[in-house]
Amino acid sequence: MPAGPALIGDGEERVPAGPAPPRGGAYDLFEYPGYAYPATHPARLEAIARLFGLRPGAAARSRVLELGCGDGGNLLSLAQALPGARLVGIDAAPSAVERGMRLARAAGLENVELRCMDLKELPEGGELGEAGSFDYILSHGVYSWIPPRVRVAVLAGVQRYLAPMGVAYVSYNAYPGSYLRDMARDILGYHVRDIEDPQRKLAAAQELMQTIVAIEEPSPYAQVLREHMDRMLRYSTALLFHDDLAEISTPFYFHEFMEHAGHHRLAFLAEADLFESQMRDVPDSAGRLMEGLPDDVLVREQYLDFFKNRMFRQTLLCHVDAPLRRELDDVAIEVLSISSPARAEAQQAVEGETFTTPEGYTVTTSEPLVQAAMRALGEAWPRALDFPTLLERALQAAGSEARPELAQARLRVVLMQAYLAR
Repeated sequence: MPAGPALIGDGEERVPAGPAPPRGGAYDLFEYPGYAYPATHPARLEAIARLFGLRPGAAARSRVLELGCGDGGNLLSLAQALPGARLVGIDAAPSAVERGMRLARAAGLENVELRCMDLKELPEGGELGEAGSFDYILSHGVYSWIPPRVRVAVLAGVQRYLAPMGVAYVSYNAYPGSYLRDMARDILGYHVRDIEDPQRKLAAAQELMQTIVAIEEPSPYAQVLREHMDRMLRYSTALLFHDDLAEISTPFYFHEFMEHAGHHRLAFLAEADLFESQMRDVPDSAGRLMEGLPDDVLVREQYLDFFKNRMFRQTLLCHVDAPLRRELDDVAIEVLSISSPARAEAQQAVEGETFTTPEGYTVTTSEPLVQAAMRALGEAWPRALDFPTLLERALQAAGSEARPELAQARLRVVLMQAYLAR
């Protein structure tokens, strides 16, 4: 598999990610620990926007708003990585906000503020800033776990506060893959329907899942359920309670989410992981089917969900009148920074040199320029290199006789291919 580089605007923290819970109520009983989510990093969002022709605010000096920030685990990590940025988080759980502000003060972070506020009551005046005052708006693990009225308020807030060329990140559970999650949730909901106490409810749900996993029913349908519940048993108690036992948990087909966004004059930019929008190593029939679809990115994205049985999406939005270009522009890479943890394998094939990431993704190349560039990125990791520096080091190490302008174009193309094939 490919070992694509990361394209970033100003540098990016890399830590484990996962969906976050809804806020308030039992959230204070089962405290959900905050995490940093790499897909939300403004430098990453800036890079993707630039590839599609937008010119958002520079991540290093941006204004960032997170809706449903919890205890600020994500926002505080961004504040530390981007000291020149200003960050505001909103959450309905007082204990989480208080805990986050204590952490911010202890870390000496003066560029971040967490506020306790109901998402359905986002101010329309200047309390959060003037309209269009945030370059990046984030909402991770919130949209599927709030009622319709609040979902409307969240998207209205995104439309109101997002800068003209800004980027919004919204994640949500997606169909068709989440029908499996719905099935498990319905089973557990029936089992705990008469239990009010949250801790007893959680224990009863775990007991039922353990029983279902232990039963060796040979049916393929039973096997699918066993495998899913076995994964659920490895969740943290907070994740299981807030995600799978939540009163509200609403997945959406991609086209449904985009209809919601369209009502607020928000348009699809891309997925936060661009490689998720690619189709590789598929049969000819799939390629022919895709070619026969309307030339509409929303339709194609929906069919990709069908093919992949996607369960979770991390969708990037922009304003409908933003000057978006659907064709990716590899020239934009020249103003970005690049990073990759891939290292050359000890045993190399005759036909080229293979580089492997810690996750096992690989890229094999016989081009001296690309080999030199991959070695330079590996030596710099975890730091990123701007494109001119990477090109210079690759040319020097490769001893290439190619004219610099030709090497420049070739390196852009290879980096883009690797990034999309990740």
